[in-house]
Amino acid sequence: MSVPVQILFSENINIFLQSFGTPLLDKLFIAITNSGSHPVYFILASIIFWCFSKKIGIRAMYVILFSAFLAIYLKNIFTMPRPPEHLHKVPADGFGFPSAHAQVSAGFWGYLGGITRNQKMILIGAAAVILVSLSRVYLGVHYAGDVIAGIFFGLLIVMAFLKAESYIIKWKISRVKKYCMAVMFPSVLMILAAAFGITLEQLIELWLVIVFTGAGYLMEEELVGLKETKNNRQRIKRAFTGVLLAGFVYLMFYPFSNLVFYDGIRYASLGFTTTFVAPWLFVKIETGTYSEYKH
Repeated sequence: MSVPVQILFSENINIFLQSFGTPLLDKLFIAITNSGSHPVYFILASIIFWCFSKKIGIRAMYVILFSAFLAIYLKNIFTMPRPPEHLHKVPADGFGFPSAHAQVSAGFWGYLGGITRNQKMILIGAAAVILVSLSRVYLGVHYAGDVIAGIFFGLLIVMAFLKAESYIIKWKISRVKKYCMAVMFPSVLMILAAAFGITLEQLIELWLVIVFTGAGYLMEEELVGLKETKNNRQRIKRAFTGVLLAGFVYLMFYPFSNLVFYDGIRYASLGFTTTFVAPWLFVKIETGTYSEYKH
């Protein structure tokens, strides 16, 4: 291992950052690291889906899901440890390389920046990715090399998605084939991942989330047909209602945290709620207000 790489995977960087630590700084970085978690990004993608663009929103969700999938996949391939536990300022278990927080952050913001080409969006995204990545190193749960790798793999997924989009939008696919693809694609990923020792529980959980999110989107297109928002007032109403609904679904499973595939069921329910149930509810609420929903 070369000297630069040794430095990136040395706890000296963690110790250096923590030397500036204060109780206030600890709370700040814990808040930042929590803001870079998968549920937060999934809700942000959902708000985009509800309030701005269904196509960008659902694709951002897939970027998040596949970034998380690839992170688990790579962690089980490399099996590299995290920094010593005495440096941990927040709970963390499992392997450390690459950082899933950094990878999902880079994937989400990288996709939004790449698809919109908006300079402000790119700057905001870059700042968010840097802060989330820095928080993981400061909190002692990742080496600097872990977060750099996470950013790299996250952006790699973005490049693949943006490249694939130019081909996918040209496809003429029947409704039945779309549902089959929504099930078969994550199933293929599961089979590939199983060869590298990823636990059955993790595989099934990821499969549930990807399938139910995709199925919810296809059902929404077929049965609901949510229209784009007309103004900021409508966007605020949808965002407020949708976040409350998603929050309720996310929290309602806490009493059942001992169930098998708990996370998979919870996130699958969240995915289906955001892509189908919430749009259905918006249409019902707005039926008497907006003429495009009247029959």
